[in-house]
Amino acid sequence: MVKVQKASGEMEDFSEDKVRDSLKRAGADEQLINDIVVHVKEELYEGMPTEKIYEHIFEILRGRSSHLVARYNLKRAIMELGPTGYPFEKFLAGVLKSYGYDVTTDQIARGKCVSHEIDVIAEKDGKKIMIECKFHNHVGTKSKIRDVLYTYARFLDVREQGKFDEAWLVTNTKVTSDVIDYAQCQGMRIISWNYPKNMSLRTMIEQSNLHPITALDSLTPDKIQALLAEGVVFARDLKENSKS
Repeated sequence: MVKVQKASGEMEDFSEDKVRDSLKRAGADEQLINDIVVHVKEELYEGMPTEKIYEHIFEILRGRSSHLVARYNLKRAIMELGPTGYPFEKFLAGVLKSYGYDVTTDQIARGKCVSHEIDVIAEKDGKKIMIECKFHNHVGTKSKIRDVLYTYARFLDVREQGKFDEAWLVTNTKVTSDVIDYAQCQGMRIISWNYPKNMSLRTMIEQSNLHPITALDSLTPDKIQALLAEGVVFARDLKENSKS
């Protein structure tokens, strides 16, 4: 079994199933999946960075379909919404809107002790939710226990004054097990890239069919940054603007 190196530096066994699953999620057909798996196995070597595997797959998809590239590149595309977290907050707000939430971003809420800047406020079914967004733009980075402690402390301060019912921590990467344990204990909701299974960030984006402009292979980095500066975060907004 060949060992590959994850972005975090950890070593793990190469998993053909992971490659197949990621391509299935992107919408690749069985023949294309088989072709890519064969190619990856031919290039595989001991200690190969998973980043290299990703690059091989990305280049093959690039030559086949821009649609597949956008779906396969989703996690990286979200990270490229940076370097600041504001575009990610706006992106999350748009995804939540598609789920029927009323949302506002970048709000100031007065707490019992101090005022707090709330990333996203979401309301649905009579509940008002304070959402803390934790954005990372490096592969392999995880949100840790201090992030959920910080979020819950702020929630306790604004809960009564702002009439908040729930606190969420939403991140575009993974979280440690301590984060999940603490959130479950305190009745908080954690939404990370792959957690929880039925409402992970990846699942929510795929179900809403809302993709960031950074997933478009046709845009240069300079053009993407210019669009983000103008507040354009969704690929559909760019297409709608071009039609009008």
